[in-house]
Amino acid sequence: MMRYIGVLALSILLIPGASFAASREQQEMQRDIAQLQDQVRTLQSGFDQKMAALQTLVEQALEAGNKANTNVSVLNSSVTQTLDRELKDALRPIAGLTAKVDNVNNDLSDVRSSMTDLTTQINRLQQQLTDINNAIKVIQAPPPAPPPSNNPEAAANNAHPPAKVVYEGARNDYSSGKSDLAAGEFSDFVRWYPDDPLAPDAQLVIGEIHLSQQKYDIAVTDFDAILERYPENKVTPDAWFMKGMALKQAGRRNDAATEFRSLIKKYPRSDRADQAAQQLRALGLTPGPATATTRRK
Repeated sequence: MMRYIGVLALSILLIPGASFAASREQQEMQRDIAQLQDQVRTLQSGFDQKMAALQTLVEQALEAGNKANTNVSVLNSSVTQTLDRELKDALRPIAGLTAKVDNVNNDLSDVRSSMTDLTTQINRLQQQLTDINNAIKVIQAPPPAPPPSNNPEAAANNAHPPAKVVYEGARNDYSSGKSDLAAGEFSDFVRWYPDDPLAPDAQLVIGEIHLSQQKYDIAVTDFDAILERYPENKVTPDAWFMKGMALKQAGRRNDAATEFRSLIKKYPRSDRADQAAQQLRALGLTPGPATATTRRK
């Protein structure tokens, strides 16, 4: 349409200026041209209005996009902070659970040690029942008359009941809960018959009685008596371990660790060595060779 309007305008300009008397056709043509110009102006005005409206919409869309980006950034920051906080809150119980698991492991170590001690006590009780039966048989039978002797030491020994009778009597009292009476009887047995094969066992029970009564220093001395008098006896590892337990319960942590390590070094393949290693771990220490010569307390 613009090309058509331009042709018309050019045609009008080419009309000779001297022809002032326009024909009717020329007037109609001019009228048509004027109408076309009005239509063009109307179209141009509508086009400008639509372009302005479109530009406004574009600007609004851009503004909305910028606001959306801002909101997304704020939301992303908020979500990140929330996730960090939730993650920390979720990990906090796990850290506490780890500490509890470590404590449970230490408790289990103590329980295993207690179970081992209980098993040892049960075995001893079974032995005591056997010994009681034998003692009953011995008591029922009258003791033979001692032969005459000019040896003063032998005469002194003959003044006491037989070793087995004394030992079994002490065992019976110990089994029936008469700990103080049993401790005195075992002490008499060890004093009267220090070379008897059961003397180390009697001395060990004396120490265990004092340990159960929380007389820790006396118990340590009792167990030391075994280590000094019977260093290679079958109950020596037991005495060494029980000495360490007495020191531990007395709060002498370093001394107890020294005894446990000495036991492991001296009897590495014994059951008591395994129990000593468990006690060291319960104290937060690593089992290893003794760092100092074992002292007799």
